[in-house]
Amino acid sequence: MLTMLAKILKVLNSQASPWQIGWAIALGLFAGILPLGLLTLLIVLIVCLLTVNLSTFIVVWGLTEGLMLLFATPLENLTWQYAQNDTLLQLLANTETLQLLHLHHTLTLGAFVLGAVLVVPVAWLSKVLVMQYRSRVMSSVQKWKLTQMLKASKLFALYEKLN
Repeated sequence: MLTMLAKILKVLNSQASPWQIGWAIALGLFAGILPLGLLTLLIVLIVCLLTVNLSTFIVVWGLTEGLMLLFATPLENLTWQYAQNDTLLQLLANTETLQLLHLHHTLTLGAFVLGAVLVVPVAWLSKVLVMQYRSRVMSSVQKWKLTQMLKASKLFALYEKLN
């Protein structure tokens, strides 16, 4: 747990572009929402081709995958209610590419639509939050007495070790 927190702090305090961190968070969320399959592998391929922060992507992917254990059933029920259009069902059932991507399954379809809708806003919001953290929080936090006490702790030694 301390190692993961130290890695997150390292990424936030690093010279990585806020966009790299933002896209890593957004694509990690997208990959975590989807059930493991070809779509997830395509997102991992996109991550490998783009310059994003890989450790942030993996952490967000794991956290989102854990949250999807709780939200999978409501998402599937919601998708089932809205996917009852006959033309949509025929398109999903008769197109081989969409079957290969498993978009004919309600959970995969709902997760794909949710992820596609959220990917750009989450990337932008993450970029803005990283910039706000770096400009406002990072400089003022280093002046606190609590921060100076934490610098003597095991967490800070682990953080420095990662740098």
